[in-house]
Parts: sequence; structure tokens; C-alpha cells
Amino acid sequence: MFVRIGSICAAALAGLLFASTLSLAAGESASGTIIAVEEEVVKITGNDGKEYEIAVADVVAEDLKTGDIVEYEIVEGKPVKVHKKK
Repeated sequence: MFVRIGSICAAALAGLLFASTLSLAAGESASGTIIAVEEEVVKITGNDGKEYEIAVADVVAEDLKTGDIVEYEIVEGKPVKVHKKK
């Protein structure tokens, strides 16, 4: 009986860890304002007060300019999938 309960608990824990890993990989939605568009870098000030630099090659929207409001996801502390806010 204890073996069965242990197996059930282990399976539940494995499922929980898998689900939490997926949620971390998905990223956190955020928004901010473009403060500079340079030749190779776009600079954003997030609504959280942090300043981010993103390679132009990693920006989804191609027509960004200073002052644009953008949305993005934070993955591993970096913005990805940057696009104009609709």
C-alpha cells in the first residue's frame, strides 16, 4: 500500500514540475516605450522601469521608432517577440 501511495505522489510531483517548467518557458507579457532605435540595437524602457537593449534582428516589427509603445515577452530576463501595441 505504501509503495502505491509513493508512486502516486512521485507521479503527481513529476507532473507539477513539468507544468511549472512549461509556464516558465512561455515568458511573461510586458510592455514599454521605445527610447532609441540605433543601427543594430533597439532600446526600450519597460513599464517596470527597467531598460532593455534588443538586437534589431530580434525585433518582430520592422517600423519601430522612438516613442512607440510596444509589447513583448520576457524570457530568461530578456525581451523577445517585440511588436507595436495594438
